[in-house]
Amino acid sequence: MGFLTGAYLKMTTARMRLQLQHELTSIMSQMNRVTKQIGQAEKMLAAQQRNGDMMLRQQTMQSVFGGANFAGFDPSNPTSLTGVDAQKLQGFSVLQQEANYRYANAQSVWANYFDMVKEAQLEPLKALEENLAVRKANIESRLNLLKGQEEAAQNMEKSSQQDFVPQYTGGQ
Repeated sequence: MGFLTGAYLKMTTARMRLQLQHELTSIMSQMNRVTKQIGQAEKMLAAQQRNGDMMLRQQTMQSVFGGANFAGFDPSNPTSLTGVDAQKLQGFSVLQQEANYRYANAQSVWANYFDMVKEAQLEPLKALEENLAVRKANIESRLNLLKGQEEAAQNMEKSSQQDFVPQYTGGQ
């Protein structure tokens, strides 16, 4: 009876192992897709953030250059400061400080916005990736348990095979 039980257990554990391996392959495929999606989303968001920062810098520079032109000089050419009205120069200095202050505030708002966007877009993907990792670990653990069950079933089958061997010595 042990032979049949061992053979049956061996067959069912092999079937379960194949099912778990198939499920593990599916999970690994899903994990690869999710990891790729996370990478693509991070690249896209980083590019958008760089573009936004560059746009802010350009707007600040345009504001500063516009104020310099209004004051009557070219900020990229130091010799153009000669003959500029001191009051206009002081007004330009105030404008430049204000532009830098607005740039710092806008940069802070922009960074907060991108943190929220990253969290909204990446958190679901990262949660899915974590869920898949837990499922993968669970299946790997179950596969290890099945390996032990297969060995036990094989040993049961082998030990019971001795019952089927005829004794030619006459029972002595």
